[in-house]
Amino acid sequence: MLMSEILLADADSNSQQHYTQLLADLDINISAHCSKGEEVIDQLKQATPDLILLSLGLEGLDALETARHLNLNYPRVPVLLQTTHGGGPFPKKLMDLGARGFVSRDTSDDELLKAIHALLAGDKYISCEIAQTIALSLLPGGEPSPLDRLSGREMQIIMQLSHGDTPQQISTRLALSPKTISTYKHRVREKLNLKDTQEMCVLTSEHGLV
Repeated sequence: MLMSEILLADADSNSQQHYTQLLADLDINISAHCSKGEEVIDQLKQATPDLILLSLGLEGLDALETARHLNLNYPRVPVLLQTTHGGGPFPKKLMDLGARGFVSRDTSDDELLKAIHALLAGDKYISCEIAQTIALSLLPGGEPSPLDRLSGREMQIIMQLSHGDTPQQISTRLALSPKTISTYKHRVREKLNLKDTQEMCVLTSEHGLV
């Protein structure tokens, strides 16, 4: 039986070590560890894994843009998106990124392994916690995520700001002017009725984006 190859995209070194140990005896090999989105893209130019475990907490090129690139250029490689879901309504825009599976960062090892095996078998998977949150938001009177009011670019900007990146860093990464980034930031705060960046960070944490 051939060993499955997983590319782990996660900036947390403790998570990298944990997943390596977890998968060691299961005929699953972590072929590469990447902490930045740019590293993920570079790795796929060299070799194509059987699955990518992608954390929203990536450094550099954010997970949203990385997932879009993967969906466009490597549509046959399944992506398991790991959110830091904090209990708020799950942003439905994350469902449009092309990932075939969704688990929260605090999901159990057993459920994470179920998700990995499901995607390796060609199936899709949504963890129980996220599935319940989505279902409840669809019921009459259910609470949608306020982040669904944002455009894809606005979601990208709010994620990077919440990770502590400056407008100058974001403008360089996205090839946009600092003034454009500031305009997006102002627009996001208006749409979501946020007073400052601290409130922005709290909101993105509650909704699983950091």
